[in-house]
Amino acid sequence: MSVKWFFCAFAFAWITASAAGSETIDPARIRTAVERSLKRIETGANNYAVNRTCFSCHHQLSISVFAEAKNRGFAVNRDLFFLQVEFTRETFRQKLGQVERGQGVGGANTTVAYALHVLEAAEQAPDDVTSALVQFLVIKQAKDGSWPAVTDRPPSEGSAFTNAALALRALKTYGASDATLPADLKGKIDESWKRGRDWVLSHEPKTLEDRVFHLEALVAASADRQMIAKHRLALQELQIDDGSWRQLPSLNGDAYATASAMRALVAAGLGTDSPVWQRGAEFLLRTQTEDGAWIVSTRSKPIQLFFDNGDPGGKSQFISMMSTSWATLALLQGLPKQP
Repeated sequence: MSVKWFFCAFAFAWITASAAGSETIDPARIRTAVERSLKRIETGANNYAVNRTCFSCHHQLSISVFAEAKNRGFAVNRDLFFLQVEFTRETFRQKLGQVERGQGVGGANTTVAYALHVLEAAEQAPDDVTSALVQFLVIKQAKDGSWPAVTDRPPSEGSAFTNAALALRALKTYGASDATLPADLKGKIDESWKRGRDWVLSHEPKTLEDRVFHLEALVAASADRQMIAKHRLALQELQIDDGSWRQLPSLNGDAYATASAMRALVAAGLGTDSPVWQRGAEFLLRTQTEDGAWIVSTRSKPIQLFFDNGDPGGKSQFISMMSTSWATLALLQGLPKQP
């Protein structure tokens, strides 16, 4: 056997194995999983609007899910969608004066940034509510340019990078593009965005939540392509053998960490046909429960009296609801948008 023949045979075997290992997931499997999760999310979102009267990140993320699912050709309950949007707007409309002064919002920056995030997903035009929320972010921005978290309820609350990623995008959508805002306020918004960008570019993430939203923030800040690529690779390399990501090195991988990482990677340029994304999607498909949810154990200390919204997960139902929304959003990336 010649050396040349040996290396040709080796190369052919390697290419064949690589191709087999990178086989893409059947879109029908993704559609089935999304159909199941949509039913679960619809039930949870509807119940929450009955049980509570205020916006929450864990249940109103459903707005983003419904909007994205509709764009991918899924039948979405329009009445429920608009109910969730109005529920979100009404939470803040009741206290616009306070919000404009940077007051009256539990969860502060995180809550406000997520509210603007879902309103953008719903393609809501700028109005008095979005204006007040943007002013809240401008006022509550720290001197160093960050938007600190006021509570530590990991993984979804506690990271200044989460707030920065959502805030930077919101300030562009509902600040720079809002022609109705006074010139002096638009100037403050532009300055706030620049300071937020500078903070993101000069600080390094630590936890997985930090890394995920730091990458999202780099994209929102139009950072240098090489910097985005560097941090995208760093996040990719944290994927573990079963295809998941984990919130902490001491924990197993879970749907919240995995789905949010997948979303950030795609935003930063990773293709959904890549082995990294495909392995993450396979993990999500494998770990979805029969009733359409993804259960993640809570690790945050409660600051409110627990109530049962009827969602899967028992006392972990709120982070599980958010995980189910993120997982659905991640899987939807693997399906084409409808014209």
